[in-house]
Amino acid sequence: MSKRFFIAAALCALTVSTPLAAAKKAAPVTLQSVIRKVQEQQKKTQTLQANFKQEKELALLSKPEVSSGTFVFSKPNNVLWSYDAPRRVQMLIAGGKLTTYYPDLSKAEQIDVRRFEDRIFKYMGASGAIDELARFFDFTFTDTATNPMWVLDLTPKNRAVARRVKRIKIWIAKDTYITSKFEYVEGDGDITRYEFMNVKINQPVEQARFSLRLPPNVRIEQMKIQ
Repeated sequence: MSKRFFIAAALCALTVSTPLAAAKKAAPVTLQSVIRKVQEQQKKTQTLQANFKQEKELALLSKPEVSSGTFVFSKPNNVLWSYDAPRRVQMLIAGGKLTTYYPDLSKAEQIDVRRFEDRIFKYMGASGAIDELARFFDFTFTDTATNPMWVLDLTPKNRAVARRVKRIKIWIAKDTYITSKFEYVEGDGDITRYEFMNVKINQPVEQARFSLRLPPNVRIEQMKIQ
């Protein structure tokens, strides 16, 4: 769980929270210009809210597993994933802890992530996601006239990285300048896709959104990152 969660956190920061400012008509669209706009907008993002759809293709499943829910982020260090279907799950980072709550099981798992917070929220707040990914991946940029999306295709620079992540793809909508989808293929071939809709940038988010009110009968299990 922890490996997939931190991959998702990093990529989500790069994608969901990065609307691109419109380029001047005379300026050509290049990988460098897109990345520059992404970095500029990340620095301006204080809060983010969106609906999401997650799709997983796993070797052990005959058909993809599809989930949906909402995502909320607020600087400096609050993130909440709420899965509504097919199973209810809430994943919250707040106060230096990652809490995963399973309402239908009356169960919660908690992990201390304080030593990882700087890395996680560097992605959320500035250019860290791109800089970090560029250390380990080569970027290919595709701009096709008939495709309403720009596409960033990332491939590992070495075998050590490829054993964990074989490929990452990121789609940026040309009409809205918002990156709305990404996909990553893990080393074992499992595929995870995220698509974000109804994205709201820098609108007020109540602090209460980042507090899980667990019923008294919920058992909390303390976990360690593997």
